[in-house]
Amino acid sequence: MIRRLFSTLITDYPPAGEFLPSAPHSSNNRSPSVGSDEASIPPAFRTTMLQSLSWLHAISPCFPVSGDRIEVIQEPGTFYNTLVGKCSAARRRIMLASLYLGTGSLETRLVDAIHENLRNNGQLKVDVLLDFTRGTRGVKNSKTTLMPLVEETDNFRLSLYHTPVLRGITKRLAPPRWNELLGIQHMKLYLVDDTVILSGANLSNDYFTNRQDRYVMIEDRRLADFYAAFLGKVQEFSLTVGRDGATRLHDTWTMLPYKCAQLEFATEARERIRTYFRGVMEQQRTICQREAADGADNHPADTWIFPLIEMGQLGIHHDSLATKQLLSGCLPGSRLRLATGYFNLTETYMNTLTNDCQARCNILMAHPNANGFLGAKGPAGGIPAAYSLLARKFLETLKSAGQSHRVELYEYERPGWTYHAKGLWYYLPDSSLPNVTLIGSSNFGERSVNRDLEAQICLVTNNTHLQRKLEAEYENLLQHATTAEMELINRPVPRWVRAVVGLFRNFF
Repeated sequence: MIRRLFSTLITDYPPAGEFLPSAPHSSNNRSPSVGSDEASIPPAFRTTMLQSLSWLHAISPCFPVSGDRIEVIQEPGTFYNTLVGKCSAARRRIMLASLYLGTGSLETRLVDAIHENLRNNGQLKVDVLLDFTRGTRGVKNSKTTLMPLVEETDNFRLSLYHTPVLRGITKRLAPPRWNELLGIQHMKLYLVDDTVILSGANLSNDYFTNRQDRYVMIEDRRLADFYAAFLGKVQEFSLTVGRDGATRLHDTWTMLPYKCAQLEFATEARERIRTYFRGVMEQQRTICQREAADGADNHPADTWIFPLIEMGQLGIHHDSLATKQLLSGCLPGSRLRLATGYFNLTETYMNTLTNDCQARCNILMAHPNANGFLGAKGPAGGIPAAYSLLARKFLETLKSAGQSHRVELYEYERPGWTYHAKGLWYYLPDSSLPNVTLIGSSNFGERSVNRDLEAQICLVTNNTHLQRKLEAEYENLLQHATTAEMELINRPVPRWVRAVVGLFRNFF
């Protein structure tokens, strides 16, 4: 029965379109040549160990900032209070992109703070981008919670991204929760005036109280403007909620995602995102070349932000290509710490970690007791065991390749808490503090690469104070973790999970 339903849900993806302006050259010992783009590479990436990361400038916009304007938040309660405080005091804009908004008291307090600010400030514009299927699930949901704001003012806009894969008989028959398997809006970007918070946390009670995630807050006007315009592009091919509660197309868009040709929708959406990214990069490149010719450096910085996105169903594989290059480009003597709430690394990532990565690696994941699917009804209740099985198979692969001494697995377990943190910390050779981190919505799994909309940043820094914050962040996670090898080997996995995990791993 389950297999028949999944076979009905599966549809062909549009062909992956080229997104990177120029593909990074794979090399473990040297950075790729960037030719005419040399002027756009800061001196720190030419003369120090950061040279091995200079390829990032060829594949993503770069925002140089001061590391002192970046805060690393460690606790969900602090994240929540920061978000409410920022939204209460916002003067120009609020843009929130998440999978969904919860319906409890904490979520209501957040909505009330935004609502009150809108009433008192006629200049404030608020945009919320959520997933269509998750945001409309149930009688009381994200959409109904936000409708009072939609009905009251034109300064509030609610957009719902609808995957073009959910269509036809599948859209009519697939029940709630199941229809979310095909693809969702999974980005977590929270923008208030000139502040950007990147996270993996959704806007709901657990993520505000006892679900461990990551949160980095950056104060920078140029980065905020970039993400505001980027989210605006995603809103163009999302559905807009009107005052009557009905959804309609954006003013600049003509195709319903579930009625038009899937390839046509994906091609147009991909082109708009690609054109936007390339335009920003070209503008940055021109400014840098002009400043280099003038002998000026108007953006002295010790930290560099590279936005990365993944929209596999639209043919955009940006973040995954950059992540693979980071993994394969780790220098001898370096260290790598990887975290994911759900261990379902893609075959590409696992092969790269096993065969091409030269760093010593720690991988942190959720213990079944800290997995958000623990105790779920129906097939979803087997998901924690499925993740354990996948991790066990990866351990076996490492042992077969003679690499188990280089890669260690840890599991996070904290009484009363679930675990959802993901990202990467990279330590260059001879560095006791992280020089690079990835933070955002990606779980590094099959869904993240092939089904969902994802956003994260690659943060490169020489700022010692910020590096210490990033180190403390990981150590805070690790204090609730234990080595996983023996428990993974001995942990029982139901037969039915072993039978189906290979068929369905692309969906969770």
